[in-house]
Amino acid sequence: MPSYSLTQFSSDVVQPENAAGVVSICRKLQMDVALANWSAGIEAKLQKGEAYWDLACALRQIATGLQPRNYLEIGVRLGSSTAMVAATVPQVNIVAFDLWISPYAGLDNPGPDFVRSQLKGVGHQTEVTFVDGNSKVTVPLYLATHPDVRFDVVTVDGDHSDEGAWADLTSVAEVVVAGGYLLIDDLVLPCHTLLRVWRRFQEEYGDRFEFLENLTDHYGTGVARRKE
Repeated sequence: MPSYSLTQFSSDVVQPENAAGVVSICRKLQMDVALANWSAGIEAKLQKGEAYWDLACALRQIATGLQPRNYLEIGVRLGSSTAMVAATVPQVNIVAFDLWISPYAGLDNPGPDFVRSQLKGVGHQTEVTFVDGNSKVTVPLYLATHPDVRFDVVTVDGDHSDEGAWADLTSVAEVVVAGGYLLIDDLVLPCHTLLRVWRRFQEEYGDRFEFLENLTDHYGTGVARRKE
């Protein structure tokens, strides 16, 4: 796995070709109204020449620069975030956790078979391990039964309660490899307080990670790189 600094990432992630790449991947996905509107919003930013990045943009750029071998995601739904990594690195190994509650925030949550088809549609070439259930239970259990597993990139986008997000972040922090990335979505999503969870994580894990965030675009994205 090549080294990919947070400084280089911060420069690369705002480049228009990265956002254009995200839109290109989205066009290969089956999207609902929410995803279609989100993708259209990115296209509008591109047409205006405005810099933009969110979780999907961050994942695509990190996958490009880091070429990860192993990716873990908590909170999958239609697989749009997972697809950014799978399309960029078709051989990446993926472990994905979700409760598959449907409807979720008023939107369909069709399940693992649908997501498998989404990932195959963007060119992913290996199997995906889906772990169903509450991530506060399933993530620690999975890691306990796979003690040697490590991940180059991890996304936390599941339980949006403070307790749930904290449990997810702290469960996966120690399995991120040196030089690897941990991401969290929806830091400033209305009706939630994930930014204060992120601030606590920064305080308690600042000796192990370096941080970057964007609180302007979409609902806010946090990025942490494990120090080497």
